[in-house]
Amino acid sequence: MTNQNEVRLRKGTTLNERLVLAGIAVILCLIALPGLAHLANDQWLGIAALFALLFGGLLLAAALFDRNVVWIITPGEILIGEQRPFGKLHRRLIRDDEISRMRLRKSLGKSVEFTLVIETQSEDTLTSPPLPDITQVQKTTAQIARLLQLPAPELAENPFDAANAAIRLGRPIGPKRLRAYRALIVLLACSLSLPFIYALWSGKLSALGIAVWSLGAIMAFVLIRYLYRTSAFWIVHDGALRFERLSLKGTTDTDTVRGDDVARIDIESGGRRGSHYVIAIRLRTGKKIRSPVLVGKDQTRAVQAEIIRRLELN
Repeated sequence: MTNQNEVRLRKGTTLNERLVLAGIAVILCLIALPGLAHLANDQWLGIAALFALLFGGLLLAAALFDRNVVWIITPGEILIGEQRPFGKLHRRLIRDDEISRMRLRKSLGKSVEFTLVIETQSEDTLTSPPLPDITQVQKTTAQIARLLQLPAPELAENPFDAANAAIRLGRPIGPKRLRAYRALIVLLACSLSLPFIYALWSGKLSALGIAVWSLGAIMAFVLIRYLYRTSAFWIVHDGALRFERLSLKGTTDTDTVRGDDVARIDIESGGRRGSHYVIAIRLRTGKKIRSPVLVGKDQTRAVQAEIIRRLELN
């Protein structure tokens, strides 16, 4: 968004991103080519090389033929530009009197995205690139409706929108979730304890049995720790952040953080995939609290900026 009289929506990849993707595809294909010699003998190496070559070809095709799309929305019209690499720029102008309906669509893929769906008098249906800021969907939608002199579309539920009295991250910890967590702890405790007690009682305790039991205990601890870290639920109001999480005892821990309590706020890796991130708040006491996982760095930065604004941090 550049000013009050223009909104730009973009979708596509930059030249650098395309070059990186194409480089990975070429390297993958070069590595896979020698393995194709084993395909005639039905060896697994030849089959793996064939799949690697196909995957590399798909990556290369995506780098070469993925299109860039931009919507420039100004008073009374939408200018749509679409271009593929090495291709011509295709333009289309849609005036506001050609639009019969505009609605907002919420997509749940790798991340939450909102797009506009435009229906024209000629029965064409056009889908815009994603709205640029996940925390400003209501504001951006209202601005677009004003520019095109259309009724504002019905809003989809967006827990991150800055127009909300509180933004919410994660899922609330309800009674069912607490009961399931407690049942899991009891099940893990019984699964680990009973074989060990029986081995002691029967006198058949061995080094292998102790090793297996220790491995099971470590896996149980990791599972409980994972559930503890991913159970966070944040509610961010103006001036305060309230967070809840499951405790290791199977209860709900709650606390409130205000702007004066915060030393710094950062973005960290979500730990599972490269596109997963968390917002980490370091308190002046030295304690760190981590948000539920967010998908996409742009989305995470937008939510981080809104939290900083609400807590009145510099």
